[in-house]
Amino acid sequence: MMQLTQSTWLWGLLALALPIAIHLLSRKEGRVVPVGSLRHLRETTSQQFRGIKLNEILLLAVRSLLIILFVLLLAGLFWKNADRQLWVVVDRDLLQNKRAMALADSLTDKGYEWRWLESDFPKKDRVEESASKNNWQLIDQLHTQHLQHAVVLSTGLLTEFIGESQPLGPHIDWHVFEPAEQKTTIYAVEKSGNKFQRTLYSFATRTHFVTDTVSVFPDSLQPVNPIRVSLVADKNFEQDARIVTAALKSIATQLPVSIEQQSALQPNTDWLIWLSVEEKPQTPAKVISIDLTQSNQLLQQRTLNQWQLTQRLTVDAALQNDFTIQLAKLITTQVVADEKISTLDNRTLPETFFKKTEVKTAEIVNAEFNVPLLILFLLTLAAERLLAFVRKQ
Repeated sequence: MMQLTQSTWLWGLLALALPIAIHLLSRKEGRVVPVGSLRHLRETTSQQFRGIKLNEILLLAVRSLLIILFVLLLAGLFWKNADRQLWVVVDRDLLQNKRAMALADSLTDKGYEWRWLESDFPKKDRVEESASKNNWQLIDQLHTQHLQHAVVLSTGLLTEFIGESQPLGPHIDWHVFEPAEQKTTIYAVEKSGNKFQRTLYSFATRTHFVTDTVSVFPDSLQPVNPIRVSLVADKNFEQDARIVTAALKSIATQLPVSIEQQSALQPNTDWLIWLSVEEKPQTPAKVISIDLTQSNQLLQQRTLNQWQLTQRLTVDAALQNDFTIQLAKLITTQVVADEKISTLDNRTLPETFFKKTEVKTAEIVNAEFNVPLLILFLLTLAAERLLAFVRKQ
C-alpha cells in the first residue's frame, strides 16, 4: 500500500500544465517544397488553429512523467508493508487503570499485539519487570521495529523521560493516563518540644512539600534521629567556625530537622567539620575539611564520604556561594533519600506534548522504499535529455 509523508507537495502536479502548454504553443516549421511556378497554385482560406497540434507526443509524455516522479519524491512516497505488525504498548503502572486497560483490550480485539513499555518490548506473558526505563530511548527503539502502527499507553511520568527528546512519527500514537494525586508523609522530627511531619503532595502538574505540626506521630512513621555535627577548629579558623555555626543554626531554624552541634568528635557523630591543619582522625562519620585549592565550587566532593572547603570562609564568600544552602543540602540528604522522593514524584508530560512533536521522515520510512523511485526518476531524466537531443526540442 502506497503512502505519502508530505502530501502537500502534491500541489506540484499542477506543473504538468507547463510542458503541455509549451508543446501546444511551439509551431514546428513546415517542410520546404521547391515549386517552379506559382501560376497553378491557388490561395485557400484556413482556420486559425488548424495547424496547432500536439507535436512530439512521446517527448511530451516523458516530460510529464518526469514531473510526476519528481513531485512524488518530494511528497515522500513509500510502500507500506501490509504484513507489518500492530502493537499496543502498555506501561505496567497502568494495570490498575480501568480506562487504560479497556482501551488496551479493545485494541487487542482488533488485532493489536500486547507489548510492555520496557526495553525490547516483551510480550504480555512475560511477568518480570525491567528495573528502570527511559521513554525517550524506548521511542527510538520503536522506530527500529518498522511497525505499521503502535499505540502507547503510558503514565507519562516526568522522571521516566531522561535525555534528549525523540519524535514519535505518524505511525506512533502516545496516550497519557495521569496517575492519581500522591500524598505521602515522608519523615517526622521532634525538636524544641514540638513534633513536625513532612508530607509530599504530587500530581500531574506539581510536586510540593508541606510541614505540619502534630501532637502525635503516625504509628507507621518513626521520627528521624537528630543530625549530630562535630565542629573542630584551630584558633586560626575561628572566623570560619563562627560562619559554620551560624549556618547550622539557620538550617535548624528554617528546616524541620534537628541538629546537635558538638565541639569535639564523638563516637555517634554523623558529620565531622574539620577546620584544622592537623591530620584528620579516622572516623566512620562523613567529613568536611578545609583544603585550599583553585575551584569554582566552595564545597567539593573528594571521595564517597569526604568533602572539602576550597577557600577560607568569610561573610562575603559564604553569601556569594550560598554556603548555608549547600551545607543544608549536604547534611540533610540522608533524612530522606532522593531515590525515595523520585518514586513519589507524579508529575507528567501532557499528552499534547506528544501531539506537537515534529516528524522526521527519515526515521519512519525505510530508505530502501524510495530508492527505486529515485532510480526511475534519473532514468527518465536521461531518456528525456536524449530524446530532446535527437528530436532537437
